[in-house]
Amino acid sequence: MPKIVDIIDHFLIDLDGIVYIDSKLVKGSKSSLRKLRKLNKTIKFITNDPRKSTTQYVKKLNNLGIDARKDEVVTSSSAIAFHIKNNFSNLNNKTAYVIGSINLKNEIRNLGITLLKSDDVKNASFVIFGGHPKFHYNEIKTACLAIMNGAKFFATSRDPSYPSEEGHLPATGALLSSVEIASNTKAIVAGKPEGLIFELALSEGKEFPMNRIAIIGDRLYTDILGGKKAGIKTILSLSGSTNKKELETSTIKPDFVIDDLRGLFMESIQFGG
Repeated sequence: MPKIVDIIDHFLIDLDGIVYIDSKLVKGSKSSLRKLRKLNKTIKFITNDPRKSTTQYVKKLNNLGIDARKDEVVTSSSAIAFHIKNNFSNLNNKTAYVIGSINLKNEIRNLGITLLKSDDVKNASFVIFGGHPKFHYNEIKTACLAIMNGAKFFATSRDPSYPSEEGHLPATGALLSSVEIASNTKAIVAGKPEGLIFELALSEGKEFPMNRIAIIGDRLYTDILGGKKAGIKTILSLSGSTNKKELETSTIKPDFVIDDLRGLFMESIQFGG
């Protein structure tokens, strides 16, 4: 079997569980990324985590000794902004109630959309949801009122948890469900496995045939399923959230399986399709 690096030119690489966990590098990630650069492979770092801006992700990667540029980072927040910019007109006349980090709010504000406080949401054009540690009942109530009054409902992801040095902690999806249940409305989700984040990730940079593009991730139901929906190759790394037992019992099968990014340079193990 050929090495994966010989058959793929453009890599979409998840961050949590693939490059790092919290502030600790995954073994082999830094050296593997350097090798990809030397081979003139192109890279997009792609994450469902809406808490940081693209600039902050670049800074974190650089501080860990990994080369990265702002145009190489795609977040679920930037994917929502990209989608709204390309699908809605007169944004200077639109308003939004945004739940989430200051970085998510800035992504929406930078579109020219006016951000509303809870007292002014009756006629909001959008409700945009991202998880944050101070999530509160009043945010559920306010979002529901706006949604039931006709606001378009977007969310950064449906991830139930994310890996940390403490273990798996609640993520946006765990909080989002409360608003969806209370409003009886499903959000349009930007993050993997949905298509909005792939629209942005595949819209920029050098063009490649779809069979020469791959996503590398550690979750079957986000990274791998999302890659399949997008029509690109899928590579599961066992360095994060998924173990071999879960892989064997899942109906979602990646094209390739590696232990960590160093596996890109070994003879590939084709798993499924």
